This record gives sequence, C-alpha cells and structure tokens, in this order.
Amino acid sequence: MATSAGFPMTETMPMNAAEAWSIFWAEQGHSSRCLALSPDICDRLDSFWQGFASRLSRQTRVIDLGCGSGAVGRALRSAAPGLQVTGVDVARIAPSSQPGLELIANVAMESLPFDDAAFGAAVSQFGFEYAAAPDAAAKEVARVVAPGGSLAFLVHHDAGPIIAAMRRHRRAIEGLCGAEMQAAFLAGDAGALSARLAVLKRECDNDSLVDAAGRGLQAQVANDGAGRARVWNAVVQALTPELAMLKSLDLSTSGGRTIEAVAEPLAGAFDVQPPKPLRTAEGAPIAWIVEGSRL
Repeated sequence: MATSAGFPMTETMPMNAAEAWSIFWAEQGHSSRCLALSPDICDRLDSFWQGFASRLSRQTRVIDLGCGSGAVGRALRSAAPGLQVTGVDVARIAPSSQPGLELIANVAMESLPFDDAAFGAAVSQFGFEYAAAPDAAAKEVARVVAPGGSLAFLVHHDAGPIIAAMRRHRRAIEGLCGAEMQAAFLAGDAGALSARLAVLKRECDNDSLVDAAGRGLQAQVANDGAGRARVWNAVVQALTPELAMLKSLDLSTSGGRTIEAVAEPLAGAFDVQPPKPLRTAEGAPIAWIVEGSRL
C-alpha cells in the first residue's frame, strides 16, 4: 500500500457487480425505480409495460430478468392482475409479499432454475444487457419461454439521459476517491481540498454527492492524521459498492454495442423486430425496445 504524508493510501476495493447490486438493493425500498430518474421517465416505462401486459393472455406466466425490486412486475400486474410474474436477479434482493409477483434472488440469467417452456413471456428492464455471457443467457431465455411466447426487453440507450447521468455520477465518485483529493485530505490541506472539490463540482455538473461528501471531508480535514486516515477509509469503503455498480453499467453500454449484444443472441430462437427507441416527452431516448416472439 502506498503512503502520503505518512498515512495509508487506500484505493477503492475490488467488488463484483452482483455484490455491488446486492448492497444497492438492500438500501432501496420496495418501490424503488433504480435508474428511472424523473416522473416522466417512470411514466413512460410504466406505460410501455402496461401496453405490453394488455396484449398478453390472462394468467400468462411471465419471467422478469434482472428484476431488482420488481418494478416491471408491478407495472404489468397493474394493467393485467391475472398475470403471474416471476422475477429473478443475480443480486440478493428482497422477496415479494404481493400475490402474483415472486422475486427470486441469486439467480444468474445464464442458469435459470425453471423447466423448459415454463413461461409464456419474458421481460427485462435494464437487466438483460448486464448478463455476463449474453449468448448463454439468450439460450436460457429461449429454453424457458414456450413457442409463441412473447419477448419484451428495454435496453439502455447509450445516448439517453439515464446513461449520461450515471456516467457523470461515476466521474464524481472517481474524483472523490481520486489521488488528488486523497492527498489534499490526508495532508490536512483545507485550501487544496476546497479547490479540488470546486473543480470536481464543475466537471460533474454539481452532482449532489460531491456536495454532500465534500462537506463531510471539509468538516473533518482539521482532524489529526490518524483521524483523517480513518475518515478517508470510511468514505472509500462507502463509495466502493456504488462505483462497482456504475462500472458494470458502463460496461453494458460501452462502444455503442448494447443493442446488438442483446438482439443478435436472441435472434436465433425469437422472431425479433427491429429495435426502436422509447423516448421522453421531449424526445430524448430512454431505452431501446427489443420485442419478438418465440419461434
């Protein structure tokens, strides 16, 4: 471990995406919408799923991949209460107490614990693109969906506001945990710390985390060396899970390959329609819509 001014230099600890998402969901309420950033985006997402639900037969069994807190399942059942939705997530998620909505933790999309043709539809909202092995996940989805069954995935749009906001937030966390911030804080240099925070706020469009964490660091910078080291380690430890989650999101959209990485593996077993964007009221892209039917 490197040192500065005699104090430990702590980098963000390695953490896999499943563990990071587990911590994230443990801190969310049952009604969490995760990456839905505004009422308009929430309404657009719900409207899409309600429209999809209205096209399904009553009592259809639906699998929701990467379900998180179950937002998609709730939207589906609000439009069609007869649907039976089973959500799976690789993270440790809380079970559902709602009738007709089952949420199962610690399930990878590449290894689904269900019988062949067990479901009449498969859905995913900002979930399938996180699959560690898209080809294997697509084969599993095809296996558990009955012939003629419906498919509807909403996939991150690389040019949309959700991805832009998450990338700004990632830069904020990396800046807060970065070497310049660390050196200023551990040295007890309040002036250098304030200057670096001001730069970071401009670079990250006044991200609220920079304000909150910055105030905390400024309040503690006058501590003795050992106290500053403890505070710094606590800050890094608190931010590591969110940074790991944001890195996994960025990997899922890197290089503009997201929609191809989702649609192409599915095309062998599903009649997949050309992807089209779901947009905000102002026309900004929220997600790619990938729909089809099991061959």
